[in-house]
Amino acid sequence: MGADRGREDGLTPVAPFGIDLSMAVIERATRIASGLFDDGFAIVILVHEGQFWRSRYIDNGLPLHDPVAEAIIRSGEPLWVEDAAQHPVYSQNPLVSGPPFLKFYVGVPIRLADGTIPGVLSVTGPTPRPLDASKLARLADIADFLGDEWERAQAKRAHSRSSTERDAAQSMLIELVKGLPMSLVLTDRNMAVIAHSDLWASDLKLEGVAAAGRTVFDLAPAAYDPWRVQLQACVDEGRPVATQRLRNLRPDGSVAWYNTEVKPWRDSKGEIGGLMIAADDITELMETLVRVERSEERLKLALGLADIHVWEMDYQRRELFKTGDESLFFEEPTTYQQIYKDIYVTIDPRDRPAVEEQWRRHMEEGAPYRPSYRIKRADGKEVWAESATTLFADANGKPVRVVGALQNVTARKLAEQALVRAKDQAEAANLAKSAFLATMSHEIRTPLNGVLGMAQIMAADDLSAEQRKRLQVIRSSGETLLAILNDVLDLSTIEAARLELEEAPFDIADLARGAHAVFSSVAAQKNLAFDLTIEDAAQGTWLGDSTRVRQILYNLVANGLKFTQAGEVRVCIGAARGGLSLRVTDTGIGIAPERLSQLFEKFEQADASITRKFGGAGLGLAICRELAQLMGGAVTVESRQGEGSTFTATLPLKRIAAPDAVASADAETDLSEPLPPLRLLAAEDNSINQLVLRTMLQQAGIDPTIVADGREALEAWDHADWDLILMDIQMPEMDGITATRAIRQAERETGRRRTPIIALTANAMAHHIAEYARSDMDGFVAKPIEVGRLFAAMDAAMAEGGAERQAMAS
Repeated sequence: MGADRGREDGLTPVAPFGIDLSMAVIERATRIASGLFDDGFAIVILVHEGQFWRSRYIDNGLPLHDPVAEAIIRSGEPLWVEDAAQHPVYSQNPLVSGPPFLKFYVGVPIRLADGTIPGVLSVTGPTPRPLDASKLARLADIADFLGDEWERAQAKRAHSRSSTERDAAQSMLIELVKGLPMSLVLTDRNMAVIAHSDLWASDLKLEGVAAAGRTVFDLAPAAYDPWRVQLQACVDEGRPVATQRLRNLRPDGSVAWYNTEVKPWRDSKGEIGGLMIAADDITELMETLVRVERSEERLKLALGLADIHVWEMDYQRRELFKTGDESLFFEEPTTYQQIYKDIYVTIDPRDRPAVEEQWRRHMEEGAPYRPSYRIKRADGKEVWAESATTLFADANGKPVRVVGALQNVTARKLAEQALVRAKDQAEAANLAKSAFLATMSHEIRTPLNGVLGMAQIMAADDLSAEQRKRLQVIRSSGETLLAILNDVLDLSTIEAARLELEEAPFDIADLARGAHAVFSSVAAQKNLAFDLTIEDAAQGTWLGDSTRVRQILYNLVANGLKFTQAGEVRVCIGAARGGLSLRVTDTGIGIAPERLSQLFEKFEQADASITRKFGGAGLGLAICRELAQLMGGAVTVESRQGEGSTFTATLPLKRIAAPDAVASADAETDLSEPLPPLRLLAAEDNSINQLVLRTMLQQAGIDPTIVADGREALEAWDHADWDLILMDIQMPEMDGITATRAIRQAERETGRRRTPIIALTANAMAHHIAEYARSDMDGFVAKPIEVGRLFAAMDAAMAEGGAERQAMAS
C-alpha cells in the first residue's frame, strides 16, 4: 500500500511520521519484550495513513506490509501463534517457509487513550511456544507504555505546532495592526502594549519608541491616565467603553479630538487577555465643524443685521431648510407643503403677476431675477421683500432644489416712498417758488418800469444840474433794486437747472472794454485807479455765452469797487490753460481766512458789519460761482485782510481764429434822434406802463397804437397792417402768448406777411423767455424797460422782418 518509512539508510530507524517519539524508549521496550523469551525478536510496527514504520530490521529485510499487524490493528485483540509452520494461514508466509524460518509469533495492539490503535508490539522466534497468559499480560503492559509515549510525543508535537502557529499568528497580528489606517493599540491585562498601529504612534508622537511591553500609562500618561478607572473596569468586567468627540492633549500640548472605542479581547479559553483601544482622529473634522459653526454664527449675525432670510426647497428629501429670522416677513412659519403647492404663496396678489412675469423672463431669456414685492399677510401690515432665487435641476430638467433669499426692504421702500413724496413736495415747492418769484418779478418790475422809464424820459428834458442830480439818485436806486431782483431770478434759474447757456462768438476785448466803460464813473467817484489789461494771448474771438461771461465780469468788478475805499482796482483778461481767465484785483478791505470758505455761499458776505456799511444782498459772488461751474469752470479767491483780494474766474471756453464784432446793447440811446415812421401796435394793460411806453416811443418820433389786452391786439392786427407789435404777456381777457399764437396761426392760414412781435413783460425768468421763443415771438425786452435795449430789439426784429418782406417781394 505505501512505502516503508522505518529507516532512511536501510539500517537506522528514525522517528516515525515526524512524531518526536523517543527511540531510546522504543528500544528499551523491545529489549524487555525480547527478554521475556529466550530467542525472541521484538519489534514495534506503527501504521499511519497507509504507511508502515518498523523499529527494528532483519538483515535480509522485511516486506513492506505486515498483514498480521494489520489484522491485529483491525481486531484490536492480541494474537498468539504457537507454531506458524503448522498454522493454516501463516505457514505460507515467506518468513515462515523460508529464512529466518520463524515459528513462534505474538502481537499485542498499542492502544491509545481515545481507543485508537496506531500500531502493534510483536515478538517472533524460531522456536514454537505455547500460550503463556502471564507473558502475554507483560507484553500488553509494555504496549500500553508505548501508547503513553505515543500520546506524549503527539502532545509535544501538537504543542510545538501550536506554539509555532501562535508565534506566526502573533507576528501576523502585529504586522496587520501596524499597517491599519487607524489609531489602534492592543494591550495585555496589565495595559502593556502588545501591538500598535503606526498611526497610533504618530498621534502620540511615539515614532521610533519601543512600545512593546510598556504600559500605555507609561508611554502616554496625558492621554490614558484620566481613563485609568474605565480601562481597568473594561479588563475586569468586560464592559466596552465608547466615547464620541473626546478632547485629548498630545504630548506636545496640542489639542486632538477622537472618537474612541475600548473592547476586551479574549484568549482561546474565553478569558479576557487584554484590551483593544481604537481611536479615530477627528481633529480635522472637529476643526472644520468649528469653522463651519463660526461661519454659520457670522452668517446668522450678518443675516440678522441685513434682515435677510434664506430658504431652500429640497424636492428629493421633501424638506424646507430655513436660516434667518422668518418673523421679519411672515406671520407664521412657512412649511414645505405650502411652498410645494404654490411657490408664490407668500407674495401679495397685487405684485404676483409682475413677479411671475419676471421669473418667466429669467427662465426663458436669462433676464436678471431680483423682484421686489409685498408679502402676503392677513394682518394688513405692509412688508416689502427683495428676492433672489436659483433653481437647480437634474439632467432631465426636473427641479431638484430651489434656493432663495429674502431681504426685508420695508424701511428702504418706505424711505423711497417718502423720498418720492418729498420730491413731489419739493417740486411743488419749487413750482410755488417759481410762481412766487414770477409774480414778485412781475409786480416789482411793473412799478419799477414806471420809475425807471420816467427817469429815462426825464433825462432827455432840459433839467437844472440839481434836478439832474436828483434824477440820477432816483435812477441809480431803481437800477440797484433791479440788479438785486435780477440776481435773485438768475440764482433761482440756476438752482432749478433751467438756465441754458448759449454758444456764439464774441470779442473778449470789446466785452471787457464795455465793462470798464460802465464802471469807470463809479471808480472816478471814489477816486480809485481803475485799469484794464487784455493780454495778447486772450485777444480775439471766443466761443461761449457772452451775456453770462459779461455778468461774471460785471459782478467781480462791482464787488471790487464796492469794497475798495482807496487805492486801485485792476482788471486783467488772460488765457489760462484750456480757457479764458478773468482776474480782478483790489486794494480793499480783504477777507479774514476763516470767512473764505463761506464767501461764495448765498447771502454771505465777509461779516454782518459789511452788509450794513457796504450794502448788497450777498448774491453776486454766488452767481459768479454758479455760472462758472455751469460752464465747467471755477472762481477762486486769494485775500489778505486789510490788504485786498484777487478774484479769478477760469472759464474753459474755446478761442477761435476769426474775431466777430459784438454789438453792445448797454450804450445809452439818444432819444433825440427820431426813428423812421413806424406803424406800431402795443398791447399793455397797466395804465402807468402805457404812459411810460407811449412817452418813450413819442420821444423817438413813434406814435404807437396801444390796446389793453391780447384780444384787442388780435382785433387790431386783423383790421390793419403793422410794422411791429410790442406784446405784454400778463393781460386780462387774453394773454400775450395766446394772442401771438393766434396771430401766427392766422398768418399761416391767410398767407399774410409775418409781423414782428416783441415780448414786453415783467416775467423775465429763463423758462419764461424760452416759452416766448416757442410761441414764435421775435424778441424779448424785460421790464423795467431800458430804452437802449428796447430800440435794439426793435431794430433787430425790424431788420429780420424787412429781409422776409424783401424775400417775399422778390
